[in-house]
Formats: sequence, structure tokens, C-alpha cells
Amino acid sequence: MTDLKTYIYNPFFNSFCVYWGLCFIFFLCDIFVNEKHRMEGNIDWKLYKKTFYHVLYLQFFYSLPVMYMLIPVWKWRGNGILYEEFGYIEIPKLICTGLLGELFFYYLHYWSHVILYSKIHKVHHEWKNTCAIAAAYAHPIEYLFVSLPTFLLPPIITGSHWYCTNIWFMLSTASVVIDHSGYKLFWWSEFHWKHHKYTNLNYGTRTLYDIAIYGYNKIKQ
Repeated sequence: MTDLKTYIYNPFFNSFCVYWGLCFIFFLCDIFVNEKHRMEGNIDWKLYKKTFYHVLYLQFFYSLPVMYMLIPVWKWRGNGILYEEFGYIEIPKLICTGLLGELFFYYLHYWSHVILYSKIHKVHHEWKNTCAIAAAYAHPIEYLFVSLPTFLLPPIITGSHWYCTNIWFMLSTASVVIDHSGYKLFWWSEFHWKHHKYTNLNYGTRTLYDIAIYGYNKIKQ
């Protein structure tokens, strides 16, 4: 029971609350805030309803089993779970975890456009005008081999303390929800909104790797 609580229930509950808490806030904004603050005003509410149930399905029937199967991996990797095991080295580990997450997402996402788009990744791109709830909307294969590895592989590689790993899960969850919110207030939301609109640029969650590969001018177009 302790392992289930540590490695499944707690991280899943924390990330679940962050995801749906932010989605609810943006849902209220989508209803009550003036449409001029969005990149595009119209929201496909029929697709919104479909996305709501689909994301819940992915979270409960894909995330939870994968987290269960990873329990032996976390134990083998030796990610500390006790307060006494936490040290200053965990701060640079957390930073490296974030950089690795961006790296994994960029390349997994890029190749999903190259080899998986026509049958798999196009599901996520049903959202041309993104909103927050679209963040985790994906084909189950993409969810398993692109979305979840982006969250789970970086802390396994860095061996970050479980406290920091949970912080990473919550921060990355918040980040991807805001990326898809579609509001002009967040420049990184506009960055990813352009990816959904044009599909052939801005593959990362930030400009880091896109600038390195394509150059700033193309990204700004």
C-alpha cells in the first residue's frame, strides 16, 4: 500500500488536480472573458465535450497502469523518497529534468509529425484553435509513446528526489495546459497556438530548440 500511495496515488492526484484545476479556470475564462484576449475567439464546444471524456479515459486507463508498471523502475533507479535524502544537488537535478523534458518533447513531437501524423498525431491537431483542455487530448499511441515519456523519462534519467520529481510532474502539467490555453496573455501560449494553426513550426514548448534549428524569424512569422 505504501508503494501505491508513494508512486501512484500521490503523484497522480497532484497532477490530476493541477490539470483539471487549471482547465476549470480557463473554462471560466473561455465563457466570461472577452474573446479579444484569445488568439481566436471561437471554441469548438462539441470537440470540447469529446475532449473532456477522452482525457479522463487516457488518465485513468493509460497513466495509472503505466505508473504502476514503473514502480520497480523507480526503486531500481533509487530516487530518494525520504526527507533526509534531500540535498542541494536536487536543485540542479530538477533543472536538468526540465531541460531533458523539453528535449524529449521536441524530438518525440517532431518525429510524430514526420512519421505518425496522418493516422495518430492528427487526433491532437483536431484542435486548430487550442484551449486548455486540449493539452492531453491525443491518440492513445501518442499518449503512451510521446506524452508520458516526456513526463516520466527525465526524472528517471536524472534520479531526482521524489519530492522534486512530483514538483516536475506538477510544473510540466501546468506548463502544457497553459501552452494550449490560447490566450494572448501568455507568449508561450501564442507560440504553441501557431504550431496548431500552421503545424510545421514551433515543435517545442518554448523557443529553445526551434530557434536553434529554424531561426527566430521563421518562428515569429
